[in-house]
Amino acid sequence: MMKTNTLRNHVYCLLFLAGLLSGPQASAQTFSAMLVGGFNLSQIDGDKLGGFNKIGFNTGARVSAKLSDRWSLSTEFLYSQQGASRVPTDDISSQYDKIRLNFVEVPLMINFSDWKILASAGVSYNRLINYEVINDVGSDISELEDYRTDIPSIVLGATYIFSEKLALNFRWSKYLSSLKAPDKNPNTEDIKFIGRNLGVRLYYIL
Repeated sequence: MMKTNTLRNHVYCLLFLAGLLSGPQASAQTFSAMLVGGFNLSQIDGDKLGGFNKIGFNTGARVSAKLSDRWSLSTEFLYSQQGASRVPTDDISSQYDKIRLNFVEVPLMINFSDWKILASAGVSYNRLINYEVINDVGSDISELEDYRTDIPSIVLGATYIFSEKLALNFRWSKYLSSLKAPDKNPNTEDIKFIGRNLGVRLYYIL
């Protein structure tokens, strides 16, 4: 119940922000809405698995508020699959084969446009819905892993606008805190899990 309430509170905050932006003081702004569909290439620093080998969906919706001819604010509400996956060249000492993470992701971005290019930077709130961890012998060890449910991240992106309806977006993100919760055993060294993601998404402008 606590996790559901926390996610609901963040959604309410976004709706409140949207209400402020759409008030009388922002009457000159132009709003646009888009559908988002694409994929992530993910990895986790600290698991001894290298490369962006975990592929997952990144899909949802985006709302943008135009501040001037070149500047805009945007937010998205996304279902984002992240994690890590072993390949034959990975370190054999890693105990992991696959880490599958399912997030609800809410980025808040500032955007600068020039010609058909949109450059973006911002932060994102990631809410971990569920996860599955498979070790190097194929056993499910999810219950043995203690992961944080609230993860902030930094996000950078670039978008090429093809037409009034379609745009192609590339994004990079990195966790600002470790996915792994601190070990309660003071004699055990904490291992930080920092996720990094490369995203390729298509925007359909409504």
